[in-house]
Amino acid sequence: MKPRISENEIYIMNALWMKSPQSGSEICKQVSLTTDWSQSTILTMVRRLANKEAIGIVEDTVKMYYPLVEEQEVIKTETNKFLDRVYKGSANMMIRGILENTEISEKELSEIKKMLDDLK
Repeated sequence: MKPRISENEIYIMNALWMKSPQSGSEICKQVSLTTDWSQSTILTMVRRLANKEAIGIVEDTVKMYYPLVEEQEVIKTETNKFLDRVYKGSANMMIRGILENTEISEKELSEIKKMLDDLK
């Protein structure tokens, strides 16, 4: 069974997907760039993720952490949960919402059209 990763734990996972393995202090440095969390808070989340088996630990002179779940796997899971929760499972409603409520450049719009054409 895949571990459930919370909204806040994603910050830890992002740091590890960017570079692995990392020590706890390296993870703290990386996560501190985008949050105002204390080192204690970050390390608590690291321990929780290890307990959930979302990240592994290599015992060396210092503990080194690495992801046990793939980034794309988590993105797929979280996208589906968001789609179900916010748009009642309707990809059509989600895409319409994004297109109507987001400033999209002509280049991005052209790329989106190409993606949709490639799916046919």
